[in-house]
Amino acid sequence: MRWAGDLRYVLRALSKSPSFTAAAVTTLALSIGATTAIFSAVNGILLRPLPFPAADRLVVICERHPSVAAFCVGSPPNAADWASRSRSLGAVGIARDWPFVTRDERGGEAIDGGVATADFFRVLGMAPALGRLIAPDDEGSGRVVVLGHALWQSRFGGDSGLVGRAITLDKEQYVVVGVLPADATVPELEWVQLWTPLPFDQRLEENREWRGFRVYGRLAAGATLRQAQDELDRIAHGLAEEHPETNRGWTVSVTSLQAHVVGSVQRALLVLLGAVGFVLLIGCANVANLLLARITHRGRELALRAALGAGRWTAARLILLESLTLAVLGGAAGFLLSLWGLEAFVQLAPAGIPRLGEVRVDGTVFGFAVALSTLSSLLVGAAGLVQAARLNLSDTLRGKDVGPGRRFGLRGALVVSEMALALVLLTGAGLLLKSFTRLASWNPGFETEHLTTAWLLAPEAKYPTGPQVADLFRRAVEEVGSLPGVVSAGAASAGPLFGGTETGELRIVGRDAPAEPPATARWFDVDPNYFATLGVPLLRGRAFTASDVTGAPEVAMVNAALARRYWPGQDPIGQQVAMYDRTMTVVGVVADVTPVRSDEPPAPEIYWPNRQVPRWATFVILRTSSYPTSLANAAHRRLQELDPDLSISGFQPLTAQFARVLVYPRFVTLLMTTFAGIALILAAVGAYGVIAYSVERRTREIGIEMALGAARGHVLRAVIGQGMVLVLAGVAIGVVGSLAITPVLRGLLAGVEPGDPLTLAGVGAVLALTGLVASFLPARRASGVSVMEALRTE
Repeated sequence: MRWAGDLRYVLRALSKSPSFTAAAVTTLALSIGATTAIFSAVNGILLRPLPFPAADRLVVICERHPSVAAFCVGSPPNAADWASRSRSLGAVGIARDWPFVTRDERGGEAIDGGVATADFFRVLGMAPALGRLIAPDDEGSGRVVVLGHALWQSRFGGDSGLVGRAITLDKEQYVVVGVLPADATVPELEWVQLWTPLPFDQRLEENREWRGFRVYGRLAAGATLRQAQDELDRIAHGLAEEHPETNRGWTVSVTSLQAHVVGSVQRALLVLLGAVGFVLLIGCANVANLLLARITHRGRELALRAALGAGRWTAARLILLESLTLAVLGGAAGFLLSLWGLEAFVQLAPAGIPRLGEVRVDGTVFGFAVALSTLSSLLVGAAGLVQAARLNLSDTLRGKDVGPGRRFGLRGALVVSEMALALVLLTGAGLLLKSFTRLASWNPGFETEHLTTAWLLAPEAKYPTGPQVADLFRRAVEEVGSLPGVVSAGAASAGPLFGGTETGELRIVGRDAPAEPPATARWFDVDPNYFATLGVPLLRGRAFTASDVTGAPEVAMVNAALARRYWPGQDPIGQQVAMYDRTMTVVGVVADVTPVRSDEPPAPEIYWPNRQVPRWATFVILRTSSYPTSLANAAHRRLQELDPDLSISGFQPLTAQFARVLVYPRFVTLLMTTFAGIALILAAVGAYGVIAYSVERRTREIGIEMALGAARGHVLRAVIGQGMVLVLAGVAIGVVGSLAITPVLRGLLAGVEPGDPLTLAGVGAVLALTGLVASFLPARRASGVSVMEALRTE
């Protein structure tokens, strides 16, 4: 009953102070809502288990090499050896994307397909919605296909009778044997719309160097991740001895599949969660300051209740109950705000964020919001209890001023903490903003505005030999290059911002011993017009010509970075290099293309003629006289006229591809800057409130000083000085905190160090200026007070 009566009293008291209640509840609602929304994302992406049976037993196995340390790759024969020789792995499966063209009475359509072993689906524990999945007997030459649910609905109208019938893929008949469930997804291959069996024997030795596959495994019963890693280390060492030409220098890593899938965004999400946690602490400090002022104003009431026998415990209970009531109201409003905030997060987030579709509000998120509300009430209530304990009840009853006077006490300490936390957030936002600015100003060394690319895939059945496919792509480049508005056209397997990152071991012919660690380079096959179309300068030697074809002497071009590394002070022209089973003579050196991340040096690159070593896929690159999108449709039609069976991706301007690179850092920077801005506003409001309250409590004292001859300028400087002491103390503590905390941003920054002095100086100046404004407003009011009115103030 006592608590019920106290609650009614608290609700009445809050209703009589609508401004205080609204300010406190709004501050808590914004803080709790933002924190809950970010936690919802963290929970859905990082914490919730993957949607597979016994997901904690799933691992991803990666072959690692110094040249491709950032990439997780694997070759089919190596994966087969891991599976057969390992006891800690119950099953191992491989898969990769594999484009197809499907045809029916409506015409052809490029499909994002994939190839996989039967064990791949068994590892993931996937089951079909209709029919069956790929079986071991299908591998090698089985012409069967498993459709994704979305493709089955959109392309085939959800016809359940399709199972057992044939569809045309790349002019071959494939029997549909199954359909995946609507919620089925393959990590890192979410875009794949249909699956066919691996089209060759997985143990085929010639594919051991083809490291273009995802390799997933399931731990055997009782096995641990550490045991699997140790065992595969031994197996990899043995394979390097058995196959030195393909496996020397390669290691193996075993990682939890969940950690691997979300690893690219884990740091950013945790940083954002920490940032919004700082906002919550600043919000609690602000509400605590409001409560402290309220307790001081109600000092006589609390003293009177104590004098009538209520005791300090009653006052403490009322303070805790009031803080809890505010936290409950703020938490309820914050939870509703988090629903909107989470929806905005999902809408604004880049599509490449893993598991974004699994982000939702659930019981865990609701529990987190309740815990935040409870924590907020404790933080706010604790400050109130400290203030109430410091009240001198006898002085209060006699009407003696018990305000802060010239010292701010606990309220000042809260302002200092707000300023320090705000500076840490501002520093983080400033570093990310500076990093993003450098990324956005990327200059590769050539003009990008009028470049566009499209990916082509030739049907192997129609062009079975290398010379045939080389001639097809030569004609494709000539056709689109002849269009009005096209300045130049070329072709390449990859390039800046498009294509893969194929890297191989490079051997310098004539060197006595192979390098340790092995020399590596990223490789490209390009046509004679590639460098001229991009605008990459030729520094030495010659470019490729039409005579560099199959059967002619094998030649290569290298970039300046490779020449500097392997032939310092020498002429690279005429030197011989070997990669895979080919020995090539260097005939030209081209300029380096500046990496997107300015803090990364240009990597060694080697190029060989695509007409000398033809492949069945290439990128066509166009340089146009006007904005390239205006020519995309015409170029696409011209290629279709050349060969209707040619698979063609849509032409995409290089600037649009670069814009996609910026989406993720822009998103993180936007959120961090938003949280920092909120923190700055809350800190400024907190400082203003404390200084304004001090001026209000000292109005009579200021009037006396002015009556005794103190100039208004002196009063102005004194009040500003008191406020700036708090602000600068917060800045100093915040600088130390920033130097300690901002290194966690290192993986998110490009070309900027966490302790960047210019950023620290800039945000320190911004915070000091904000504090100066927050101090000046009440100081101006204090200096303008009427002496007679001040002397009459109680």
